[in-house]
Amino acid sequence: MAKVKFEAEDFEKVLGQNILSDGDVQKDELKTLRVDLEWKGTDLDVCAFMLDSDGELATKDDIVYFRSKIRWKTAKPFDANDFDPLDGKKSVWAEEQEAYGGRVKVWMNETLPASPDGSVIGSWDDMTEDPDAPCGETMHIMIEEINTIKYKRIALAAVVAEDLIKEGITFKEVRDASVTITDVENEDELVSYPLSEKFPDKDAVCFGELVYDEDNYQWNFKPMASGYKGGILYLANNVF
Repeated sequence: MAKVKFEAEDFEKVLGQNILSDGDVQKDELKTLRVDLEWKGTDLDVCAFMLDSDGELATKDDIVYFRSKIRWKTAKPFDANDFDPLDGKKSVWAEEQEAYGGRVKVWMNETLPASPDGSVIGSWDDMTEDPDAPCGETMHIMIEEINTIKYKRIALAAVVAEDLIKEGITFKEVRDASVTITDVENEDELVSYPLSEKFPDKDAVCFGELVYDEDNYQWNFKPMASGYKGGILYLANNVF
């Protein structure tokens, strides 16, 4: 199956373009997308906002981030040689607390954040403190599992860690940030682009969104460039 690989030297070149609209891309065969965010400089978190037809959040559970109370329990531990983040099941604390002896922090550390419908699997938290070390977080979106009755858009964002925002850290400290979207089944890169560095005073950047086309029953991906100040709380309370 032919795919589009579009690399851009300038972030603005891909803004608003639907990377799944090319004639060579058979959208009906896309099952799972992997979103990779890589950077250097400080602690970032990747998150997803599951939005309704009005572009709004219905509940706080519709935010997929490292503190999500709805989790994804993988079949094997994160450090297993054959670890597969897609091999697992949705996990909620009410059903898991006995198995974990009431240790909710252990449960959260051994699971991944997930959306209520189980279609979006978030990332473990990359907390590398070395400013020169490469960092990365990965999110998976299982397109066929998205509850299209409830969700019409999925906005993706990178935010500075909450404790660092309190210290005044912004994207000024972020270097070499880039986003790559991959078709998991074929390991084909659909798009790769650098995250704009024009947000030195911001601590949250929305870098892409999936939009549901109700006429064609398909999801389309478009890169974004929107910076905000206030982290994930600002996005949840004022943007979505």
